[in-house]
Amino acid sequence: MKKIIISFTTILLALLFISCGKKPLTDDYGCFVDYDEAISYAGKKNQPILIFFTSQGDDDKSTQLVNNILKDAAFKENIASHYTVLHADFSQNAFQKTVAPDNSTAEEQNLANTYTTIMQNNYQLAVLFNVSQMPAVFLCTEDGYVVSRIADNALSNLSDFENDLSMHSDELAHFNDMVKQTGKGSALKKVEAIDTLFIATQTEYRSFLLPLVKYAVELDKTNESGLCGKFILAQAEAEAMSAYSQGDVETAVQKYLTAANNEFVRAEEKQECFFTAAYLVAYSDTDDYEGIISYLKTAYELAPESSKAQAIQDAITYFETVLDKTGQTAGE
Repeated sequence: MKKIIISFTTILLALLFISCGKKPLTDDYGCFVDYDEAISYAGKKNQPILIFFTSQGDDDKSTQLVNNILKDAAFKENIASHYTVLHADFSQNAFQKTVAPDNSTAEEQNLANTYTTIMQNNYQLAVLFNVSQMPAVFLCTEDGYVVSRIADNALSNLSDFENDLSMHSDELAHFNDMVKQTGKGSALKKVEAIDTLFIATQTEYRSFLLPLVKYAVELDKTNESGLCGKFILAQAEAEAMSAYSQGDVETAVQKYLTAANNEFVRAEEKQECFFTAAYLVAYSDTDDYEGIISYLKTAYELAPESSKAQAIQDAITYFETVLDKTGQTAGE
């Protein structure tokens, strides 16, 4: 039995050694290609993160960025030594890595599978960053909280890129300070600090604050701050966006409906939940007009005097017209 234990321990240690020694995947320019690995590395090195979205070779501006910035010898010394760089490329060359060669070995197939997963994850990442065209570059804290988008006109050469990046140095320092404050003081102080960071973050990038948002709700179980409803809605929005980016409309809708049932969510916030649920269903290529109308009517009734009430009433009228044209009857 002792020999068996020793043998098992030896194997376990060997596996741990292999796991710890595994190098993260990088591209031809030394950039990370996997978001989670970039976040992990940035945390260890206490470095801010730069995220590049490109389609190298498929559009001129992406090709120009890669050739004049990522390939520039000074990029590694001036930028990559101070920032953790993630490069999410969606070019034909990147897609080719997801396909194993004919008669591939098990190792080659596993590598192709890994690149497939990375490509899928990076696509979802692009959706979360609301990337509508490439190239696009974002500056983030080491935790992945979005500070700012780098100006598009600064992506043609390294000099312009460095100049634009330097203009965000004070903003980055401010974000880093706000993040530090979220871990200081009493539970209430932490919640208030999270709210400060939440407000400072552009609306479209608040989904990346999800860990902090969930932490705020855990810290303030009795809603002493009066902010729990806001954070519960923010959590629903972030989780729904993640589900929606994967094509899971049903889960996205359910996130909002669950939030609407929370005791700390105010009437207008509940209205927002049902209105958004209706919006998601409407844009999911469905003919469930009765379901859409039901969500909209619930939304309206929750806060008929709100600033969105008239728009919701207009939407009800529109979908009732659509329903009539299909020959269905609401409430059947």
